[in-house]
Amino acid sequence: MKFFRKFIALSLLAVLGTSAFAKTVIKIASVAPSNSSWDIDQRTIAAEWAKITNNEVILQFMVADSMGGESGVVKRLNSVRPGQKPPIGGAVFTSLGADGFCPESHIMTLCVPFMFRSQDEVNAVLDKFGDHMKKPFEEKGYVILGYFNIGWAYFFTRNPAHTPAELQRQRLSVGGLTSPLLSNAFKAAGYLVQDVPADKLLNSIQTGAVEGLFTIPMYAYAAQYYKSLTNCLNAPLCPVMVAFILSKSEWDAIPEKYKPELLKSVKKAEDKFIQSQRKSDAEYLKRCENSGVKIFTPNEQELKVWRDEFEAKSHYMYDSATPIADKAFYEQIMAFLKQYRGE
Repeated sequence: MKFFRKFIALSLLAVLGTSAFAKTVIKIASVAPSNSSWDIDQRTIAAEWAKITNNEVILQFMVADSMGGESGVVKRLNSVRPGQKPPIGGAVFTSLGADGFCPESHIMTLCVPFMFRSQDEVNAVLDKFGDHMKKPFEEKGYVILGYFNIGWAYFFTRNPAHTPAELQRQRLSVGGLTSPLLSNAFKAAGYLVQDVPADKLLNSIQTGAVEGLFTIPMYAYAAQYYKSLTNCLNAPLCPVMVAFILSKSEWDAIPEKYKPELLKSVKKAEDKFIQSQRKSDAEYLKRCENSGVKIFTPNEQELKVWRDEFEAKSHYMYDSATPIADKAFYEQIMAFLKQYRGE
C-alpha cells in the first residue's frame, strides 16, 4: 500500500510538472542585425511574452542570414508538403522579404523613392491603408502582429553621387536576387544594376563589383558596407518597412486570455521603435561619418533635382509586365498624400 501511494504521488507530480512547464516554442526568423536596437527590442518582446504567459509561449528569434536571407525564410515558411507544418512559425520581414512572401500585399508600393517626405506622412498612410496590406497575409494563413518602418534608406556609394547622373555611372545593388523585380525597375530607369545574392553582397562591395546600394544607416554600419562605400547622400529615399508575421495556426494555439497583452507588448515595441528611428538613423550616419564616410547633404534645389528624377521614373516601378509596385495603390497613396499636404 505504501508503495502504491508513493507511486500515485509521483505520478501526480509528473503530470503537474508537465503542465506547469509545458510551453510552446515559436521560431521566428528575423533580419534584425545582432545586438542592434532592433534586435534588443525583439528580445524584450520575447521576455515580455514569456512573462505574460507564465512561460507557456516562448518566442525564439533566429537570424535570417543563416537561412540564406529573406528568400530562404520564404522557403521555410512554405510547407514542404501539403499539411506539413513549416519549420518556422513566423518572420520579421523587411519590405523585400514581405513582398517575396506575399506580393499581393503591395508593400513595396510604399518604397517608391521620394514618395514620402516625413515620418508623419508614413504614419498617416499606414493608418489609412494598413488593413489593405494586412488582408493578403491573412488569406495566406498568417497574422500581422506589427507593421512599421525601421528607418529610412539612403544611398551609400563608392564614389560621390551628388546628382542622379553621378549615381547612374555606378554599379548598384538594389535588391539583387532577393528582389529581381526591383532590380529590373532600376535597370529600366537607366541605372547600372548588379544582381548579387545576399550572402555575397559584402564581398562584392569590398572588391568593387558593387559600387553602391540603398540601405538604412544601421545596416550600412552593422554590415560594414560603409568601409568600402565611403560616400552617403543625406536624402532619405524611402521608409524601410517591416512586417512581423505569425502563422495563424501558432496564433490560434495561444490561449485567448493572453492575446490582448501580447499584442500590447508588440505595439509598445513598435511605438518605441518608430519614435527612436529618426534618432537611430542620425546616430548611425554619424558613426559612419566618424569612420570616414563623406556625407553630402543637398540643398533644396539639389533635393528637387533628385525628387523630380525619381518621380519622372516612378512608372518603371509599376507600369511593366512584372511590376514591383501596384499602380492603383500608388495612385491612391499619392492622392491621399496630396490631400494630406494640402496641395
